[in-house]
Amino acid sequence: MKNHPIFKTLNNEEYEKIKNFFKEKRYKKDEILVKEGEYSGKAFILKEGEVSVIKESIYKNDYIITDIKAGGEEFFGEVNLIDRGFVSSTIKAKTDILVFEIEHNDFIEIIDTYPTIGVKMLWIISYNLAKHLRKADRDIVTLYNAFVEVVEND
Repeated sequence: MKNHPIFKTLNNEEYEKIKNFFKEKRYKKDEILVKEGEYSGKAFILKEGEVSVIKESIYKNDYIITDIKAGGEEFFGEVNLIDRGFVSSTIKAKTDILVFEIEHNDFIEIIDTYPTIGVKMLWIISYNLAKHLRKADRDIVTLYNAFVEVVEND
């Protein structure tokens, strides 16, 4: 877990102080980690296995947006650490998985107890959220342009 990007700005001493806030948890294939439209305060580092990111259509059909495999920088649910809000996608175990899970309240405790560590972690989370937001902006432009093309060609 130490090599995960969320910890890349932490030295060994800082990492040791906060590592136990991340709880190791196993989920079986087809188990739901978080459900779209429900509240959650959890974020996850995917250590082993594969999960599916699922959205519900306006017709109440589920469709897979993407699959995420362990082995790299897989960290999801970080928005939940900030606002404990509605989950935007369902995360479902595609295989048996191992995650390191952190709850909003534990993250707040890190920030309160170790403010320097909290700031370093928040910087990484903010950086990742900015990357996601920029991608979403590009996707919106692409969708808008496709929509305009369809409307103009009808």
